[in-house]
Amino acid sequence: MIPDVSRGNGIRPLLAYLYGPGRREEHVDPHLVAAWDLHGAPDPGRQPGASVSRLADRLDQHARLRAAELGAVPPNRVWHCSVRAAPEDPALSDEQWAQVARRIVRATGLAPDQGPGCRWVAVRHAVHHIHLAAVTVLPTGARPAMHRDAMRAQAECRAIEAEWGLRRVGLGERTSTSYPTTAEIIKAERQGWDETSRVWLQQQMRQALEEATTVDDYASALAARGVLVRWRTDAQGAAVGYSLARPGDTGGSGAPVFFAAGRLDSTLTLPRLRRALAPAADRL
Repeated sequence: MIPDVSRGNGIRPLLAYLYGPGRREEHVDPHLVAAWDLHGAPDPGRQPGASVSRLADRLDQHARLRAAELGAVPPNRVWHCSVRAAPEDPALSDEQWAQVARRIVRATGLAPDQGPGCRWVAVRHAVHHIHLAAVTVLPTGARPAMHRDAMRAQAECRAIEAEWGLRRVGLGERTSTSYPTTAEIIKAERQGWDETSRVWLQQQMRQALEEATTVDDYASALAARGVLVRWRTDAQGAAVGYSLARPGDTGGSGAPVFFAAGRLDSTLTLPRLRRALAPAADRL
């Protein structure tokens, strides 16, 4: 179970994506499974008369009140966390995903057991994952204490895996997933992207892995998604690593911005990828 955390400034565009059809019509039956208050959170997916704008207004209420006092909305206030189960895990029910959501918002400090919490929702539009969307402004107008929230979300997912008998991500190996920088978040918002290039590439890597049985399959699946892949070779010309770039994401020189695979997800370096996709007999 892998959480991906990112931040931004627009809650409505995020909700529009979560409740929309998806880029390849892959979103099915988007609906709320949990929220800060299910009675106070309209569900555009299943509740007659509800809308994305109405839900966004409810989530953003404390931020707007703070803006009336300060003259500007708090910056970088939107918190987004997708939580994806392994494809071989059993399909979790809405109630189980609701438990996952509540545990993560509690662990990260977004909605602690004691004291006030932020407004948040958990949207499910696929079998194996949910999205948490929140506005990180408390009823008092203060910001929540969410130091090292991404690591806390990772730790809570590891605990859920152990308790529920799910696939243990990175068990026995040191693993890490990197998170977007402020500059990357600003760039994504400027480009009108729903997520940063770092998060987008991480998603493409994991989805490509789900379809692959060999490294060549994995490379083909990345190419089919439009991902630019640059292979690093040794003196003999054998591949020893790879980097990835998102189409349209360029630096000051106009060249694509490449991320090393291991810096995106340490479980998907080329050596680990080869081990994961090797025939069972080769791993004995």
